[in-house]
Amino acid sequence: MIKYLVIIISLIYLTACTSTKKIRTKNGISEINYLEVNGIKQYVLIRGKDKRNPVLLFLHGGPGASATPLLRKFNSELEEHFTIVYWDQRAAGKSYTKKISKEEIKVSKYIQDVDSIVSYLKNRFNVEKIFLIGHSWGSRLGLYAIQKNPESFMAYVGVGQELVSYEGELISYQYTVMKAKDANNLRAIKELQEIGEPQSGDYTKMYKNGFWGLVKQKDWLLKLGGERYGKTKYTDWIFSIWFSREYSFLDLIKYGRGSGFSAGSIIYDPDFNDINFFQEIPEVKVPAFFISGASDYNTPWTLVQDYCNKLNSPYKEFIKFDKSGHSPVFEEPEKFNAEILRIYKRVEELGFNDKVK
Repeated sequence: MIKYLVIIISLIYLTACTSTKKIRTKNGISEINYLEVNGIKQYVLIRGKDKRNPVLLFLHGGPGASATPLLRKFNSELEEHFTIVYWDQRAAGKSYTKKISKEEIKVSKYIQDVDSIVSYLKNRFNVEKIFLIGHSWGSRLGLYAIQKNPESFMAYVGVGQELVSYEGELISYQYTVMKAKDANNLRAIKELQEIGEPQSGDYTKMYKNGFWGLVKQKDWLLKLGGERYGKTKYTDWIFSIWFSREYSFLDLIKYGRGSGFSAGSIIYDPDFNDINFFQEIPEVKVPAFFISGASDYNTPWTLVQDYCNKLNSPYKEFIKFDKSGHSPVFEEPEKFNAEILRIYKRVEELGFNDKVK
């Protein structure tokens, strides 16, 4: 009897409906939506102590790697000061469905999605401008967004900023080889030599054995300390996703499927390959802030610093987190949250912020 009871309880837990903790302040907001965005239903969680606060939209990485559970765990403090929009992009996290075709995983589609979400938020909260944060792949979308519609944004924060395909991957590869030799890791050295240096900015052809060469190089980068500060696995973050109130175990399965599907599909889109924002986006018309981890050799911090120095912008800052890798937002969350508040105050001083009408 106990055995069957445990099985029943386990099944209920694994398939349980998820919810979000209610915010009960007078003007608080805590709601889960599935919005129709360019023909695809996409998960949007909106939370904040006072919906009259500035609207902050976070563009997660991947593509396909929703950040909603991790943001809720590590960065929920920001809900005291902003109306936070947690969005699972098409085919990511709770937005993943088997019905999405590979043809729907295109850079142009994501750009259109950002436009639609921003338009929805401006109308919903009656504001002119959004505070935008992009992480990794999301930082690529973020630069596209502020270049295309600068009037819709008060400021932009790029975290682990994507910038240039070939040069970034070359630095990443060379760092991984150096760390493998320093550790005298013969297996890593052998596999990295077989992969070879990147030959182009086309992710389908970058390494000798194509996309899987890229996957193997990133795997060794993580194991050798060039992805996270002081850690070589993602186990802790996986458990954080699993035990999130907003995500169930089945959502974690969807997370994995969506991430693999999105990454494996986007590389065949010509618009995804061989980017160079030094040439394509040399100027932006909103304040731009770039946060990089000193241990980030996925999107090398040295390139980000160089880009920030060369970028034409009404205001710009490069900020380096000494105890972070590719994800300062989750690796040093208290410092990151404080930095976002400081950045917003600076934006206010510059007069770029937006008030509710």
